[in-house]
Amino acid sequence: WELADADDNTKSDGLLGVALGAASDLNGMLLRGIVTLDHDAGSIGDPLYLTTTAGDASATSPAGNGNIVRIIGYKIFHATQKQIWFNPDSTFVEVSA
Repeated sequence: WELADADDNTKSDGLLGVALGAASDLNGMLLRGIVTLDHDAGSIGDPLYLTTTAGDASATSPAGNGNIVRIIGYKIFHATQKQIWFNPDSTFVEVSA
């Protein structure tokens, strides 16, 4: 496993998961479901995207030339809970600016 990054198509176009602890080989990876992030990624109902900060998600899609735009889930609870429905879409678009 490596951190997903919208700057690098080799780190954003394949299988995605969320680490469930500090060590993915011990704590496991979530491939789909509800998970709590370490940051607030948007407002309730927002689609969430990979970002150009490795390992982050945001309600703002990346817009730089060569960036990969891929929906990874949806924000489901308010900011203090930081929970999302993680359900990465298998399709993605490369920005050509």
